[in-house]
Amino acid sequence: MAEPNNADMDLAALRDDLATLKHDVSNLIEHIKGGATDKARNAAGRSDRGARGFCHDMGAQGERSAKAVGLWVGKQPALALLIALGVGYFGARAFFR
Repeated sequence: MAEPNNADMDLAALRDDLATLKHDVSNLIEHIKGGATDKARNAAGRSDRGARGFCHDMGAQGERSAKAVGLWVGKQPALALLIALGVGYFGARAFFR
């Protein structure tokens, strides 16, 4: 009769171990999920800062280019007018085809 009692104790111990394992796995999944969320937030923050920096740099480059074109047009207005007329003419021909 001692044998069924040992089996019952073994099953009870196995149930306790499985419950503990289930709890540990649940905690691990929550920890991984939280870590993944934090990593995603950090990556989003870095990409947002990078995009803002890129836009700022491109805006500054655009301003420098506009100033350079303005200076060039100021120095050579006749050539700038001829270029504008040529671009307009060919643009209109391409548009109406």
